[in-house]
Amino acid sequence: MATLDDWRIAYAKQGQADLLAREQLLEDPTLPQCQHLHFLQMACEKICKAYLCGQGSDPDDLRRSHGYISGPLPTIARQMFARTPNADRSWVLRAIRDLARRIELLAPTVDQAGTHPANCEYPWKLSDSSVAVPAEHNFRINLAREPAGRHLLKVLQVAAEELIR
Repeated sequence: MATLDDWRIAYAKQGQADLLAREQLLEDPTLPQCQHLHFLQMACEKICKAYLCGQGSDPDDLRRSHGYISGPLPTIARQMFARTPNADRSWVLRAIRDLARRIELLAPTVDQAGTHPANCEYPWKLSDSSVAVPAEHNFRINLAREPAGRHLLKVLQVAAEELIR
């Protein structure tokens, strides 16, 4: 029978694979933004689920939702930054909290009760009844330009490595 540690490690390893896939997709400028953002969203979700398994959450409960980024990710970042003495990271934590929610909303099932239908996977209906295509949509998330973008990526990479141990 699989243990919580088995699930923690499995989620963390798959999260690392998703981050790697995202990096590969970023190298091709002809690919639409939704492709690498989809892998970012999945990586965040899996690394957060790995963290939650490490905290004792039931893996069966975690598989039922994609809404597991905006809560755990800022906590993971805060714990990581707490290891650096005398570092005021409050601005980074606020920015990561904002980014975490925006990334969580990229999943099609996390649409804020229909008020945020834009997602990286499936077309959605616009207010004028036309159809939006993820491959043509600007999600306005560019980690290279976000104030805490590189910090978020570092948090994800380090967290995944630590969760595998």
